[in-house]
Amino acid sequence: MESATMTFQIDGRTRELEFSEDLPFNRLMETIKRSVDDPSLSITRIKLNGEDITGKSWDRFAHFTLGDIKDLQVETGDIRQIARETLNSLKDFTTNLVAELKRTAELFRLGDEVQGSEALDRTLDGIQLVNHTSIIIDKNLDLEARSPVDNGQTLTAQMINLESIIEDLFAAQKDQDWILMADLIDYELVPHFNDRNNLFRGWEERTDA
Repeated sequence: MESATMTFQIDGRTRELEFSEDLPFNRLMETIKRSVDDPSLSITRIKLNGEDITGKSWDRFAHFTLGDIKDLQVETGDIRQIARETLNSLKDFTTNLVAELKRTAELFRLGDEVQGSEALDRTLDGIQLVNHTSIIIDKNLDLEARSPVDNGQTLTAQMINLESIIEDLFAAQKDQDWILMADLIDYELVPHFNDRNNLFRGWEERTDA
């Protein structure tokens, strides 16, 4: 099995490691992670051939060989500390999202479906961000999403419930039932994300304990 020396950067410092030429990309990254000097640090950012692939699936790079990797830059950090800081920011973001949802519902109640739909598109982007970030924080802080919050729900249960609400919202939008959309936002989405913030507060207490 042929091997080759690969040059890459970790936190701006040039490193060299010897790899098998046909080593899959995910195993190559695992080897690089093990080479980090401080075992308490994790890889927090990856740039491959000039593209930031942080958080992206590695499946699209499964066919890469060492010859396909022209430039690899890796940054490390305390992933738990970063997750805790992100959790604090996410609480504020979710609070602002709730306020935007209330404004969106009011636009639909006033019959302004154009501005209401534009506002809804923005809130849906925010909802997607909250969901994605919630999963990452839970994973990195080892919080076990199955642990219930005060209302007995789990993160997984909340997200399943959210899917149902969004489906009802899209159905109401298709029917151009703006009052129903306002009701779904006011009485389903707003309470949902208030509950999500309760979950975040519980996570924060556990990480501070």
